Amino acid sequence: MAKILEREKARVLRRQGESIKVIARNLGLGPSTISYWCKDIVLTSKQIERLQERQRRAGSKAILKYAELKRNARIEKEKDLLRLGKGEVGKLSRRDVFLVGLALYWGEGYKSGNGEVGFTNSNAEMILFILHWFREIFGIRNQDFILRVSVNEQHRERIKLIERFWSDKTGIPLLQFSKISLIKVKTKKIYANAENHYGTLRVKVRRGTDLRRRILGGIEGLKYNA
Repeated sequence: MAKILEREKARVLRRQGESIKVIARNLGLGPSTISYWCKDIVLTSKQIERLQERQRRAGSKAILKYAELKRNARIEKEKDLLRLGKGEVGKLSRRDVFLVGLALYWGEGYKSGNGEVGFTNSNAEMILFILHWFREIFGIRNQDFILRVSVNEQHRERIKLIERFWSDKTGIPLLQFSKISLIKVKTKKIYANAENHYGTLRVKVRRGTDLRRRILGGIEGLKYNA
């Protein structure tokens, strides 16, 4: 008797245009059973269109859900890798700081010219590290730094703001900044957030000839061990 009632319910739902899968899920039966019970029922064209549209929407939702799951998995993986990398570094010893600073100076520091010690970069964290390096490893005092900002002239109206940004970041007063360098070459680069662009900062050490020789000697040591 139960099977007969379920069969009639299935046929009623099918005549109303419901899909085989939905009917099977509602009645707790297999789709093959529902399909067999309703094989003689012909859906109208409107019912077929409605089912097809529902399938398309379900497909789109499934794709979006899958994409979101992939995105969340990627974000979690990135967080795990960042934590792993940070943990691998741990606390830097004085020697670690010395070697990291040498490598940075090797890449971005003044190595030719008139014997000046200088380092230029646009990344504020890197600038802070190199300042720490000069202070911690070589005992350079704050008053021995001379800073200079370089920025494209399209940011001329933001000069004071830009210099204030670097002064606040480094803790070095504006009195120790030399005149800003405005780059007059037209740039093709379009910044998504131009108001967050602060150009590059040159860090120069007063009377740094002997210091430069020492730094270049350290870089030679890195080359020797490469």
